[in-house]
Parts: sequence; C-alpha cells; structure tokens
Amino acid sequence: MSSRVRDIKPFGLRLGDEKKDRVRGEAKRNRHSMNIEIDLLIEDGFKWREMQSKQAAA
Repeated sequence: MSSRVRDIKPFGLRLGDEKKDRVRGEAKRNRHSMNIEIDLLIEDGFKWREMQSKQAAA
C-alpha cells in the first residue's frame, strides 16, 4: 500500500457472511488485517485480469 493509512478515506464495503468469513480466514492465515487482505486480493485480481487480457491479445 503506497498511501499512508491516515491519508486514506474510509470506504464502506458490504460483504456477505460467507465472503467475510473467507477473507477473515485468509487474513488470519497470512497474519494480516482484513483491510490488508482485501487490498491484496483486489490487487491480485487486477493483475490476473491484466494477464488474461495480454494472453487474449497474443
């Protein structure tokens, strides 16, 4: 995360119980907060999509 925590405005996110439990479990396993884990999951999703679009263009 490149921004300082105090500079980031809060963002409300609604997750169903199943997804929230899954994120909580991953965060615990990776010793991260849920916020960090969600940020990493989103970043991984962006990278995956970018890779997929590059492969489709090839």
